[in-house]
Amino acid sequence: MLNPAQRETFELHGYFAVEVARRGRFWILPSPFFNVLHAETGNCYCAVPKAPVPLSDLMLAQKLLLENDPESFFAVANRRAELIPGLVDARLRPDRVMQARRCPPPSRIRWSEVTPIPPENPLP
Repeated sequence: MLNPAQRETFELHGYFAVEVARRGRFWILPSPFFNVLHAETGNCYCAVPKAPVPLSDLMLAQKLLLENDPESFFAVANRRAELIPGLVDARLRPDRVMQARRCPPPSRIRWSEVTPIPPENPLP
């Protein structure tokens, strides 16, 4: 489901960029919360489903929603302005954001972890 550039970035770094019409570039980071980062402003967005899903499925769902129906994404997403003060400049990169968040390096997601099947016991 990733285009060649997204796949290359994802395989090298564990995150990828999404171009959103009239809004710019967003990075989808390997984190369950506030993982959609606007490259220009540093604003972080969080939109997750009610039922728990694997991280790779969450990242894919966010990508598809941002590319196909961004207004729906932004209508429900929570936003934090400049989650990490001082990083919003020409050098803003996802790896620096993850480092500043003190996140461990992203682990590689295996295709076996990606599933369209919902969990047996979803949360109410």
